[in-house]
Amino acid sequence: MANIKQLKHLEHLEDEMLNYGKEGCCAAVSFLKELKKMLGHQESTGFMQTKWDGAPSVVCGVDPLSGVFFVGTKSVFNKTEPKICATEKSVDYYYEGDLAEKLKYSLRYFSKLGIKGVIQGDLLFTDSTRNTETVDGERLYTFRPNTITYGIPVDHDIGKEVGRAKIGVVFHTHYTGDCLAEMQAKAGAPINTFNKISEVAVINNDTPMNRVGFSATEMRTFDTKIRKIERMCQLCGDFLDDLVSNFGTTGDAKFHISSYLKQFFNSEIKNARSITNIDETVNELINFYHVKMSAELAKIKTADNLTKKRVLVYRSENYLLDNVYKFKTMIALYKELQAVKQMVIDKLDHLEEFRTFVQSDNGYKVTTPEGYVLHKDGSMIKFVNRLEFAYNNFTLQKQWR
Repeated sequence: MANIKQLKHLEHLEDEMLNYGKEGCCAAVSFLKELKKMLGHQESTGFMQTKWDGAPSVVCGVDPLSGVFFVGTKSVFNKTEPKICATEKSVDYYYEGDLAEKLKYSLRYFSKLGIKGVIQGDLLFTDSTRNTETVDGERLYTFRPNTITYGIPVDHDIGKEVGRAKIGVVFHTHYTGDCLAEMQAKAGAPINTFNKISEVAVINNDTPMNRVGFSATEMRTFDTKIRKIERMCQLCGDFLDDLVSNFGTTGDAKFHISSYLKQFFNSEIKNARSITNIDETVNELINFYHVKMSAELAKIKTADNLTKKRVLVYRSENYLLDNVYKFKTMIALYKELQAVKQMVIDKLDHLEEFRTFVQSDNGYKVTTPEGYVLHKDGSMIKFVNRLEFAYNNFTLQKQWR
């Protein structure tokens, strides 16, 4: 499910039910129950990390086969032609431009950290991309690795470290295994064991859950929401499984409405629309599906095939109409998962020491951090304010593609 072999993509909490049906919904509830333990200062094996909007994602360490230090992107895990760079010459062979320069910096300075094994992190800045600015009367070191601009006061202890560094990074993952292609991702990186060198600012991304400070009333509300979501999972579990069974990106499944649910929810976020009225959301889903199918049918060249595919679309539209109450329940469940997630995000955002901004036509606009990653029993799930960060991510010009 959300158990990651190699950290290439993390899922949002509310999307797990669309990925895995009832099982995914139950997994989401399990994550929330673990989070409740953490917030209530009970014994828990879970932990939370702050998610950084860094780029590129750098994998580095000691190649278990050659024993040589290397750097690269996630393509070091390629089964055919893994792009492992142990020299600046090999960086130039595989990469070019800005990315190549940043990987050379990574090779030059991360090799001094004394890293054992293989780790992954997000590059935050190099000395050429770090700036000193005054924002709202506060003197900050700023850097924009991707969509979000980060700022840290120049007189803060972390700020002083950032000001001295040639490169900044947040390491969040380590790997186990005997060869890169088969390695297993594990949460966290042993940054406390690294050599302390002024050229590298290694930012700690552990989230201090003991400082969240849910009140007794908020804890009761949180618990009530979890129990409500658990009941809703049971209520529409069979329908969620049916949606998953009909999903597909090729063949006849490509014309079923279930194959467009995640695209639809992403489209709503891109257009800054939250789920407020369930009936209106269902109508928007119907319209979204109609536009998608019109585009797909327009690609078909032969009359016979066009007739067959129109029949599939007709059946899928009837499927929605016949199950409209179940679709409404599914959307309501999706909304509840977003709401309970946001309760936690709102608390966590106030704990961050870094200022976060997005660039607008009128200068910097204050925004929230990218989000957080909840870890439980080797699995990971994203907690992101999608109407804030994902909207920015969809609509603002990005430095890295």
